[in-house]
Amino acid sequence: MLLAPNVLAFQAQHGSLTVTYVDPRDRQQLGAVFKAWDAAARDLKALGLSPPAKVRIEAAGNAADFQARTGEPVNIAASTQGTVIRTQRLSALAARGLLPTTIRHEAFHTAQPAGIPRWLAEGLARTFSGEGKADPRTPTGLEGVADARLDAKLLERDPTQLNAAYREVTVRAAKLVRARGWKGALKW
Repeated sequence: MLLAPNVLAFQAQHGSLTVTYVDPRDRQQLGAVFKAWDAAARDLKALGLSPPAKVRIEAAGNAADFQARTGEPVNIAASTQGTVIRTQRLSALAARGLLPTTIRHEAFHTAQPAGIPRWLAEGLARTFSGEGKADPRTPTGLEGVADARLDAKLLERDPTQLNAAYREVTVRAAKLVRARGWKGALKW
């Protein structure tokens, strides 16, 4: 875990999940994190997927800390690499109403099949988490973009363009799930 020198980190354990956080206010969000994680793990198993035996959530102390840890723009809620999920402050995600969906989204990434394209992984994660339900039902402007090009669009730093890319991959993934079912969509 990357921490600045002299930064005190707190840790909580819940089954196979370890949560590390810097801001003491994040402790109040642990119950919501554990509840969302347990529900996601149960739902993933129903799809034939399982999160790894041990997963670690590392909550940043602030947006700049998150950006330094992940290299992601500050408008991103979380980033997963293998069994490590790095998030914005848990309290900040909760205040924006994003905590449960962020945990579900990242839980999907820990269990997703190896080798699926980024666009599909992100679209399925957003569909699994329920994030796509809040998306406007208007054109994204990316309807004609090839699936493979959407991978590059997901690396955009401009929030408006990135949002359009996330919306588009969610639309495509949801269509795939409707056409093939979850198990079919996961077999890319």
